[in-house]
Amino acid sequence: TVARVCPPNSKAYGKTLTEWMGIYWQWYYGTGGDMTQGKVGPVQLMPLPNGTQTGGSWAWDDPAVLVGQLEITLPPGTPFVLPQYSWVRERYEPGTGKPDDPPLSDEVALASGHPTLTIDGRPIITDANKAAFYVPATDFDPNVVYPAPNPDSHAMAAISYQGVAFLSPPLTPGIHVIHLYEPLIFEPGAYDGLPDGLGLIYDTTWIVTVKPK
Repeated sequence: TVARVCPPNSKAYGKTLTEWMGIYWQWYYGTGGDMTQGKVGPVQLMPLPNGTQTGGSWAWDDPAVLVGQLEITLPPGTPFVLPQYSWVRERYEPGTGKPDDPPLSDEVALASGHPTLTIDGRPIITDANKAAFYVPATDFDPNVVYPAPNPDSHAMAAISYQGVAFLSPPLTPGIHVIHLYEPLIFEPGAYDGLPDGLGLIYDTTWIVTVKPK
């Protein structure tokens, strides 16, 4: 039996979904997603597998397909946080001449992602209910300064986050399969930061082993 997802408007394990998502991305960008630093009380921040591009050109009408899989073992009784998709605005190194990423409207952010998230084959989050799990644009306080600037983009810090995520109560002992199929499509003109648009599809699987009690 799969545990139900915590209601998105609840203060599960002491924090709102917006707070959990902020904590998640602070951890992800501040530590590179180091699982050894990804425990907040009893709650595990679920790491993200590296995706391998198997097709597509990143164009809005020819999305890049990124396939990833991760095996993870959790102690019994471990709730976890897992984002489906998010948009993080960044700040760039001085001297690059690049301004902060422009704001992305909540309307466009919500309309651009189309998650199908299942646990053991059971649909958890889809287009039908994603709005309930959407976290609106929220500033980091303080900004999350990266351990080192991105060598390609010269991004040096994350300044805000938004997107769809959930908090799950503990899964039952045994092996569980979490799967996310997620087109993220920005058509040209939808977002000032991507004038030509952008297309990618996440096809991600987590094999989660929960130890016996």
